[in-house]
Amino acid sequence: MLKNPPVSSSAKSKADTSQTAAQGAAGTAGKVELSSWKDEVASLKERIKSIPEVDEDKVAKVKQAIDSGTYTADGKKVARSILKNQLLDEIA
Repeated sequence: MLKNPPVSSSAKSKADTSQTAAQGAAGTAGKVELSSWKDEVASLKERIKSIPEVDEDKVAKVKQAIDSGTYTADGKKVARSILKNQLLDEIA
């Protein structure tokens, strides 16, 4: 069995200091990064809250097209969308 060679106390102290400094730098960088992400997420949440859930202009245009008889739907797109939503619901 191989034994580790003896290490002087000054070499060990330098290694411990380097490791501690590296850990401290990594910890500080992580805290700064998380803090900036927190602010960005909060900002995005506020922007999302200001977006209406329903696009009233688009709804009005579709209603007008249906009323005038000019609205046409692509059957393949409708079927694909229904199947896609069904599959996503089953996965979740």
